[in-house]
Amino acid sequence: MDYKRNQKTGVSLMIILALVLVGIGGSVLSPLTIAHATEIGSNQVQGKVLSIQTHAGWGAGRGTIEVKSDQTGRIYTFYVGSRTNYYPHRYPYIGERVRVHYLNDRGYLKATRVEIR
Repeated sequence: MDYKRNQKTGVSLMIILALVLVGIGGSVLSPLTIAHATEIGSNQVQGKVLSIQTHAGWGAGRGTIEVKSDQTGRIYTFYVGSRTNYYPHRYPYIGERVRVHYLNDRGYLKATRVEIR
């Protein structure tokens, strides 16, 4: 009789512990999701072009673009290259509004698509 009662108590304690851990995890992870929700989407930034730099030794079209986000005011440096697509098909000017789609490759933000607004 004691075995069944201990087994039921153990199961109920495991359920309570799981619910507590889910509640703690939700409160810990919620600020992280809120911080990412401030931009226009995941891996997307919309803002104003501050500078464009090309690197002579790397070949045509390679370099960096600095964009100041409209939503957060944060300045992002995006690496651009031969795989970056531009819409319309031209490089943006300094001061233009752009939307940048990017990949985070080991800390380097690599632009995959730059839409000129």
